[in-house]
Amino acid sequence: MNKICFFKILCYELKRMLFNRLFLGLLLMNGLSAWFLLSYDIIRGTAYTAPFSVWSYCTYLGRTLPVAAVTVLLLLSSYYSKKQRQVEVLTAAAPFSPFDQVTIRTVTAGICFLLISLVVILLALLFYMRLFGFRDFAPFILPSVLLLLPCFIFVNGLGQLLGSLHCGLIYVLMMAVLVLCNVTGAFDLFGAGYFSSVPLTLPAGADGEPAFTVGAGFIAARLLYLAFGAACIYLTAALSARKSRKA
Repeated sequence: MNKICFFKILCYELKRMLFNRLFLGLLLMNGLSAWFLLSYDIIRGTAYTAPFSVWSYCTYLGRTLPVAAVTVLLLLSSYYSKKQRQVEVLTAAAPFSPFDQVTIRTVTAGICFLLISLVVILLALLFYMRLFGFRDFAPFILPSVLLLLPCFIFVNGLGQLLGSLHCGLIYVLMMAVLVLCNVTGAFDLFGAGYFSSVPLTLPAGADGEPAFTVGAGFIAARLLYLAFGAACIYLTAALSARKSRKA
């Protein structure tokens, strides 16, 4: 597929997703729930740390990620529905390889995921500035990437792979996301349980809070989630190519 054709189809998919009532509704719901979380939970701080500590911020971000993950899966489910067959008629005339399809779906879902995440992050920054006059947000950047990127790649990759096998499996994965919310330790996909429990095991520093640190096990788990998600994306493209050759 040439770059112009790729860009046109990507723009079409983005328009179709971003102006979808479901996405707009989930975006609004996520923003409202995030502000409620900030106002009634994070404001008290996480594990005896300040509300604007990196520990509290990561806990907050991790608690909002399940909704973002479900949103991505709902958007992906539309690619494997009956209605999608009508869309494929419009793209059939283009040199549309399975790899191109998976790439466009990943980029489209990624932009939607990023928009939801940006709303959540901006609400937190506004909350911290308005209530505490806190503006030192540089320490939040790397933890945000550490939480967001592996989560998206894993959910997107596994969602596309399961959807290519059967659309109903995506909904099973949505239920699994709810279970993953309760996971703690290094393999906590969303990180909320990890960042709300680790400070309790660390000694307090001069400011009365434990210094922010991320264990090697947690980082290794994030890399495994990234690798597994990327492998699922590749396998989805390979299976799609195999099906197209048979057809």
